[in-house]
Amino acid sequence: MTDQMEIETWAMVRAQEIVMQQGANLVVAAQRLDHKKTTANTYALRAAIVKSLMEAMSAPPAKMAGQMQAGE
Repeated sequence: MTDQMEIETWAMVRAQEIVMQQGANLVVAAQRLDHKKTTANTYALRAAIVKSLMEAMSAPPAKMAGQMQAGE
């Protein structure tokens, strides 16, 4: 597997994790019309995206692939 494929696979897995965890919380809060929780979950979603981008920029592809396999 090439480094590019490893990065793409890692990115897809991370995006799915973020959407499933943070995105679902945001949707539920918005459906309940809970402004405070919607705002808090919006910030949590942003923070998760920023964290994953920083992780992608700082980690070599082999490390990202290892994290993906470990379920991190």
